[in-house]
Amino acid sequence: MERSSPRPAVSLATLVIAAFLAPLVGLFALRAVKSNRNDMSEWLPASYEETAQLEWFRSKFATDQFVVISWDGCTLGEPTNGLADDPRIERLARALREARLPERDGTPGARCFQQVTTGREALDDLTAPPANLPRKLAIERLQGTLLGPDGRQTCILATLARSTEHKLRDVVGRPLAGPWGLRKAKQTPLFKAIVQAGLRPDEVRLGGPPIDNVSIDEEGERTLARLAVLSGAFGAALAWWSLRSFRMMMVVFGCGAACAAISLALVSLTGGAVDAILMSMPALVYVLAVSGAIHFINYYRLAANEHGVDAAVNHAVEHAWKPALLCSVTTAIGLASLSTSDILPICRFGLYSAAGVLATLGVLFTMLPAVLRYWPWRPAGVVALGEEEAEATPDNVWSRYTHGIFKRRRLVLAGSAATIFGLCLGLPRVETTIDLLKLFSPDARLVQDYQWYEEHLGRLVPMELVIRFPAETLQEDLPVDAPLAQLIHSHSFLERLDLVELVERNIRTRLGAEGDDLVGATMSAATFTRPVSDPGLGYGRTGERYVAAEELLDHRRQIADTGYLTVDPDTGEELWRVSVRVAAFHTVDHGELVARLRAAIEPIFAAERSNARALRALAAERGEPPRGSRLVLFSPEGIQTWARTSASLLAGKRVLAAGVAKKFADLQPAEIDALKNYDGVILSPGASKEDRAELVAAGARVVAAADLDLAPSDGSDVGVVYTGAVPIVYKAQRELLSSLIQSTWWSFATITPLMMFVCRSVAAGAIVMIPNTLPVLVVFGGMGWLGVPVDIGSMMAASIALGVAVDDTIHFLAWFRQDLARLRDRMLAVEAAYGRSAAPTLQAALINGLGLSVFATSSFTPTQRFGWLMLAILVAGVVAELVMLPALLFSPLGNAFRPQGLGVVRTDGSRAAGCEDDAPAA
Repeated sequence: MERSSPRPAVSLATLVIAAFLAPLVGLFALRAVKSNRNDMSEWLPASYEETAQLEWFRSKFATDQFVVISWDGCTLGEPTNGLADDPRIERLARALREARLPERDGTPGARCFQQVTTGREALDDLTAPPANLPRKLAIERLQGTLLGPDGRQTCILATLARSTEHKLRDVVGRPLAGPWGLRKAKQTPLFKAIVQAGLRPDEVRLGGPPIDNVSIDEEGERTLARLAVLSGAFGAALAWWSLRSFRMMMVVFGCGAACAAISLALVSLTGGAVDAILMSMPALVYVLAVSGAIHFINYYRLAANEHGVDAAVNHAVEHAWKPALLCSVTTAIGLASLSTSDILPICRFGLYSAAGVLATLGVLFTMLPAVLRYWPWRPAGVVALGEEEAEATPDNVWSRYTHGIFKRRRLVLAGSAATIFGLCLGLPRVETTIDLLKLFSPDARLVQDYQWYEEHLGRLVPMELVIRFPAETLQEDLPVDAPLAQLIHSHSFLERLDLVELVERNIRTRLGAEGDDLVGATMSAATFTRPVSDPGLGYGRTGERYVAAEELLDHRRQIADTGYLTVDPDTGEELWRVSVRVAAFHTVDHGELVARLRAAIEPIFAAERSNARALRALAAERGEPPRGSRLVLFSPEGIQTWARTSASLLAGKRVLAAGVAKKFADLQPAEIDALKNYDGVILSPGASKEDRAELVAAGARVVAAADLDLAPSDGSDVGVVYTGAVPIVYKAQRELLSSLIQSTWWSFATITPLMMFVCRSVAAGAIVMIPNTLPVLVVFGGMGWLGVPVDIGSMMAASIALGVAVDDTIHFLAWFRQDLARLRDRMLAVEAAYGRSAAPTLQAALINGLGLSVFATSSFTPTQRFGWLMLAILVAGVVAELVMLPALLFSPLGNAFRPQGLGVVRTDGSRAAGCEDDAPAA
């Protein structure tokens, strides 16, 4: 006797409750969309050294959150020909200084910009006391930052106030309306100031980290709107094509929309915020929910054929709940594996998407059954009870298909094995990349503005260096009775400035226009001071340098006001900031860029450390400062940055340094004898222990060795901190590959045991996972062979695809195990299972693949690539499911699926004969 469906009143109550909750879900989903915020500097956890260093830097100096504003015609006048500055420059600067956020409850809004600097103001400051630079030299100092190569093109640099650093969209966002009118097009303080200055918003060129992050916000919202419309259209069209019912199409569409809204509402309910990566989640959950609804309705259709429409819902729920639960769990595991990533947007995407997928179960097994119970649907070909029931007959197409796979099983398996092996060889070639401007299409406004800036003004991508002088190395702050060793290792204010200038000079020489052309201008406190004679010019300039040193001390406060010099109140360290502007468009990996920067700078600090050891050794021997000493800089690899820097710094200490750029074996006897007449020898980096031994054997005194002196630091060494956007991006790039490997292995490690449980066999579960590896290998092995780097969008595809690919396997196994136990023949079981599950598998693949392919229309590159990869992965998944899996089942490996206690059963005819070729039929 058939169990009757629950009364329609119960289903109606379910629908009423759903209708009551719908506005609340919509409200929280709307709040989530409005919380959209992106900041690349926050992509890594606070526990990371790079994140901590950036936070430390921002606590010591004026924020690196600056906006650069310029336009065609933003030029300075020429005193020689009477041309005046563009008057809009001063008007805009004045408006920006007065800009405030809107007042609330009668309280004035916060000031938007902490500091506003124009090219004219900076030029006037440099040509006035205390710097008193010649105009030509002042222009050279500012070119690449506030002035262009022609010395006339200029810009306005506006640094955000700390109170507005987390309100970037409200301060500098463009006056654009949000999707579906969720956000009104209102002028922010930046664009109000632009209009007040007499400029059109579309003619202004903007750059800087806040503009970068806001552009990601805006692109994410446009992506959400476009993907929602396109995903909805694809889902509705494919649902109608699959079901041939407008009413059921609306039901399926409603399930998908409800699940997408719930996934967004979960973000708001948990106090989270949406970012550009998370904006892709609703469309993903939508297509997965539509796919789940299609599978449920397929169970309903089959139940209606066998038991009639009135009992179809109960039988569909009874048959579908287990595979649906397993599908959701496997997909959620694949998504949750992304939470192992240390890149926070990927971690959040994985967690919230996994929660959204699990939430779809509640919708599919409450709303969908309630609709079908309250408004029963009679699929085509199903008759009412009491009439002649339609018999379920095997699908001749799938019957012929399974026979074709059986006959070519060896060829299919050989081809599959060769494909998997070949793609695995491409995996070691996989590279990762995170490049801000590659997140956008080439015609994006942000990319065009950066191209304009690099052509007319200079580079904009910021990297910051902080040179740290411990308190005990500040010569003017030492007590009169300071120990001799401390006095020797201390640096005067001028010597510290010399070291900063050496750092800048080396960066420009090695990485600037004269070298690798990867960085533009640099700025430091030295930019705002008058040139002082190089200490390496000799003792004749000692008096001049003494006067200059005293003047610099007198103007120390004015130099600190530039924002490039400060004292840490906690440690007493003196901190000198060096700002480097990196090229936005270059082919060099960020990791290599950081390595080259270190290679340009580290020899300077190696020279400072080796000099300090040498001077301490000489002072300890003499009992007084070693002024007038003579040292040899022994550099077997030739004159290099270390030797030049060391000689210059020693000259500032009134110590004469001579260089030897030969290997010891190449020295003449007279040269070896001459070494004995010097007070000491300092070995360069790269010198070996053998070099030291030979020098000592020849009678020379080695007082320091840059690489070989293993004496522990006394804590007074000068150090350097590398921070800013470039180190953060480099670290995120390294973590991307690590996260890809970890999340993929985590997915396999958790899904494989689950499949073994489903198959009730360790061997069968392992065999089933073989074809499910193919989609992941197709994409990432193929990307490795083609040299296409994995970005933040690509990285999410592997874990998602594995979970989605396993879904169809679970639905197939649900039928296959039942048919194998009933028919006791592998061929018949495969044929019957595919006759009932292959069609919805194709439908689900079309819905998922085409639904997710709409991501490829996004102008946000990670989302775009994610769409293409998901389409490729799901197509490969269908091939693996419908081609490779049946070939495996027909092979001897198929014996692993024999139900426990079921003996060998042979059948006659072509099917039995076929099975006997390999092994007894299960």
